[in-house]
Amino acid sequence: MSNTVTHQSSSLSAAEKQKLAKQTQRHQQIKKQVRQKSALATQDCHRVVLLTGNGKGKTSSGFGMVFRALGHGQTCAVVQFLKGDAECGERNLLEQLGVKVITMNTGCSFKDGYCAEHERVRTQQVWQQTLPLLNDARIDVLLLDEVTYTLARKHLDVDDMVAAIQARPENQSVILTGRGAHRKLKQIADTVSQVNNVKHGLEQGLKARKGIEY
Repeated sequence: MSNTVTHQSSSLSAAEKQKLAKQTQRHQQIKKQVRQKSALATQDCHRVVLLTGNGKGKTSSGFGMVFRALGHGQTCAVVQFLKGDAECGERNLLEQLGVKVITMNTGCSFKDGYCAEHERVRTQQVWQQTLPLLNDARIDVLLLDEVTYTLARKHLDVDDMVAAIQARPENQSVILTGRGAHRKLKQIADTVSQVNNVKHGLEQGLKARKGIEY
């Protein structure tokens, strides 16, 4: 293997070798900076992670962290606001694994039969089901999927939500997803990721595909 690498390296021009040497140097500098930051990160505590923005992948990322936690033997729970009336591959698997999943089952607002009043009632009902989960020290990771919409549509009070999240057990991490996150959620979050839409299959006439979109 080393002979192959040496042979390939010897075939490079002087300019290419110089360019790669600079690339290696930049990589070493970046690695040094990352290690310095890691050395300063000494706190091992629960987190609030907020995934917002107009791009695809917020819910997928949230579920990904849930599956990661399950892989470490941690206890998880999921609450799906707005969604839940359609098939969901992640929910199918979580239910098979015995993970608690609560869904609103009202569907998205752009579907036929949408009723804002019904959505508000269901949101408040599901929030009441969520509060015991936020108080449950047995839960290590709690995903509140599409929860940002409940504030944008004034179905829930942001101060009440912030207080409930901040009062959770010390071991519990919370993942929040959804577009247009309220500034107060951004303030209490330890990590905020903005998922931007660069290109989407729907805009090219591609319908939602099982295993990719749901």
